[in-house]
Amino acid sequence: AIENTKIIEQLKDLADIFLLHNRQIYQRVDDSVLRIHDSKVKLIRRSRGFVPEYLSLPFEVDISSAIATGPELMTTGAILRRNRIFQTQHIGHVTHLETSDFLKESLFHMKNLLQVKDTEIKFIACDLHPAFITTQIAQEFSSKFNVDLYQIQHHYAHILSLMAENDVKIDEKIVGICTDGIGYGTDGNIWGGEIILSDYNKFQRIGHLENQPMIGGDRCTKYPARMAASIILNKFGVDEASKIFNKIEIINDLEYKEKELLALISQYEERDTQTPSYNIPLTSSTGRIFDTISYLLGASKFKSYRGEPAMKLEGLASRGNPDKLDLKINYSQKNGVVIINTSELIQNILSLLQDSNHKKADIAAKFQIEMGRVFGEVAVEIAKKTNVKKIGLTGGVAYNYSFSKVIKTYIINEGFKFLEHERVAPGDAGISIGQLIGGLFQYIKNK
Repeated sequence: AIENTKIIEQLKDLADIFLLHNRQIYQRVDDSVLRIHDSKVKLIRRSRGFVPEYLSLPFEVDISSAIATGPELMTTGAILRRNRIFQTQHIGHVTHLETSDFLKESLFHMKNLLQVKDTEIKFIACDLHPAFITTQIAQEFSSKFNVDLYQIQHHYAHILSLMAENDVKIDEKIVGICTDGIGYGTDGNIWGGEIILSDYNKFQRIGHLENQPMIGGDRCTKYPARMAASIILNKFGVDEASKIFNKIEIINDLEYKEKELLALISQYEERDTQTPSYNIPLTSSTGRIFDTISYLLGASKFKSYRGEPAMKLEGLASRGNPDKLDLKINYSQKNGVVIINTSELIQNILSLLQDSNHKKADIAAKFQIEMGRVFGEVAVEIAKKTNVKKIGLTGGVAYNYSFSKVIKTYIINEGFKFLEHERVAPGDAGISIGQLIGGLFQYIKNK
């Protein structure tokens, strides 16, 4: 809301006092939000003070302009102008009409500032997810400007933005570690713990976290207890899982208590084992593992804002000593793809919790470091096998300081060049840049 009457109407239940002005707001721009990792800026919201600063691409571009609509959460849009990409200010979660209108307004405002004519727009780029509102906006733009639409896989877009920011050459490959909460995969599952061999033309998923069921889908993101229950059921089966549920008193942390737990177990028992993603979504999300462990350690039982369980886990870990216990995350190969075992990880966490000598803060600290180590180790192994010299980290979990530092240190010590974000947000706010780059190379290929 930018009009005084609407501000009062929409926020009256949140604020006691309003400080208003009769000067009209023409263009919304949020305050920027960032973290510092060892003197390196990690942008969370890239807005005031940063927009409309552009990113120059590390290669020549032979087209006049294109538009990307971004993901659905933490959204920014972006416009390509020759070899420069201009991102909009922070838009937010494009799940409401007002926010989707704001995205369109911001893109057209940027288009006018850059003096882009309708005939100069050569393609539109968006996320691979068919149900995103930003995908629908992209389809609308594709029709409006009569140009092709290119859908770019979420985690590949993350990695492409990382490559461009770090001046990766047009003929180079990198191994990209992409860890976040959610992204629609090419297999129809929910990705989020990925190790990807990538160049500007294509990508290959070479490693990922073990797929885990999300019984109830998106409710697992709001209620970490549901995600924990899903993994425990998948690992132990109903009988043993029920004993664990009683021991950890999981019923107290479900919205509908016993009724919800029984429904959750029933849905698991009735799952289609031949096509498991048909009725229970599968996910390789790092974010969901952080949420689960945050719940098991008592750091967070409900998500009231984005990233809350993981942030509270990081806070708990900051008070712990990782050297006081042993915890190892293992991995194996299946059909040429490395699978990092998270079922065994959760089993080991539950075992550690049975020993009163282990503090929860120590377990949290050890988990973050071990998760960083295993991602770094797998990425290095893949880089050695594929003769790649650069390894990078992107995605929302890269905001976790301990996790990202362990990965960075491991990769550098192994003699590889480490790529990280500083001018582009590691989280979903940076995706629109990657969408434009992915769309550009598809456009060139199809030209």
